[in-house]
Amino acid sequence: MTTVISARQFDSFLTATRTLLPPPGEWPQLNTYPASLAECVIDALWSERVRYATVAQVVDRYRAYRFHQGADADRDGARELAATFEIGLDGWMEQIGNHQRAYSSATAPFKADLVYQAAQAAIQAGVESAQELRDGYANQTAQFKELHRRWLDLPSQHTGLTWERLLLVAGIEATPADPWLQEFASQAAGTSLTSEDALALVNAAAQVMDVTPLRLRNAIWQYQTKYDQVKHTSPAGSNRVAAGATAGEPL
Repeated sequence: MTTVISARQFDSFLTATRTLLPPPGEWPQLNTYPASLAECVIDALWSERVRYATVAQVVDRYRAYRFHQGADADRDGARELAATFEIGLDGWMEQIGNHQRAYSSATAPFKADLVYQAAQAAIQAGVESAQELRDGYANQTAQFKELHRRWLDLPSQHTGLTWERLLLVAGIEATPADPWLQEFASQAAGTSLTSEDALALVNAAAQVMDVTPLRLRNAIWQYQTKYDQVKHTSPAGSNRVAAGATAGEPL
């Protein structure tokens, strides 16, 4: 089914990207991990509500840790990631991660714990590498759908934000739904848009701006997470409330 977007929606969206986002030359680099599901998982689960420099630091420390083990983190899958927790959760947070929690509550799970749970979920679902994730998405395999279900069942992950980030940093350009992208596009257009409408707007705007859709999506993600740090909600936060966040969890 072809998505039809109006000229008004496109003009409004393009104006929003040029007004709210920095010029493309100043956009943060999009790091993708085409051969490392481990790094995709770390990036996805650490990206929410932090400066991206913090995410990069955690990924770099993971790489250094694996280098000292004589391994290549850039080729790690889910099993290799899970195995690094042999030093215990506290040890992993001290040597690789940090003590950030999934949301602003003293009882919220540590992001490091979510990384371990996500690695186990990938193993149990049978999607253990970044290539298997991309192939699973392309073919909508049972294993891919099972990993999706297990990911959304992780603590505080029901909105799907980090799931979409996982697909993004694995190099999957056209994802079926991205809550923050959908909210950004809906606010820009002044009307409720479907995820397909939002993706159509991104593809059209990226062509005009002479950037890839993946880079534009990443710039919007960075804008949304920065807004989230300040407001504890996104610009169209009512959609995230509708997604089912409970009191104390991130909307």
